[in-house]
Amino acid sequence: METTLLVAVWLFTVTHLDTLLVIGAFCTDNDYRLWEVLVGHYVGFCVGLAAAVIGAILAAELLQERTYLLGVVPLSLGLWGLLRQPPETTVEESPIVPNSLGRIGVVTVTGLGLSGENIAVFVPFFVDLSPSELTPIIIVYLIGAGVVFLAAFMIVSRATSDDIPDWLDRWLVPTVLVLVGGYVVVAGWIIA
Repeated sequence: METTLLVAVWLFTVTHLDTLLVIGAFCTDNDYRLWEVLVGHYVGFCVGLAAAVIGAILAAELLQERTYLLGVVPLSLGLWGLLRQPPETTVEESPIVPNSLGRIGVVTVTGLGLSGENIAVFVPFFVDLSPSELTPIIIVYLIGAGVVFLAAFMIVSRATSDDIPDWLDRWLVPTVLVLVGGYVVVAGWIIA
């Protein structure tokens, strides 16, 4: 169980580097209050985590002995991220969202958009876990979401957005997806 928990923490950490940057950006935006960013982050995170758990349950039922094939999803996403041409970045003025519910909604939807890669990584990992193994991982992930928020806030309170390296989102996240997907496919193929 300790090894599974360590792998779970590692997966959480590497899949939430992009979330850290995005939450940091929301924290620096004067139009958003800190509590709005926190609530939106947790709502989006919980929906994404629930989708990963439900996806794992469905995959275990439907794929049974071939669940390792789910590793193709993060592998494909990672390769796509590494091979695609990075788009030109332009700075656009974002529209001001007039009320707290609207701002929370923006943060939530952004979090859901970031959850696609996380779900692709978590489903193959969750699929072979028993409920007694999955429950502490979910608790750790819920705590981890708070740690991501606090870390983002602390980073942006000490640095400007210019100090955050661009290579994190362009190279690190896709590379991690390739490694995780490759591991799931190869390990599952060897065991099967």
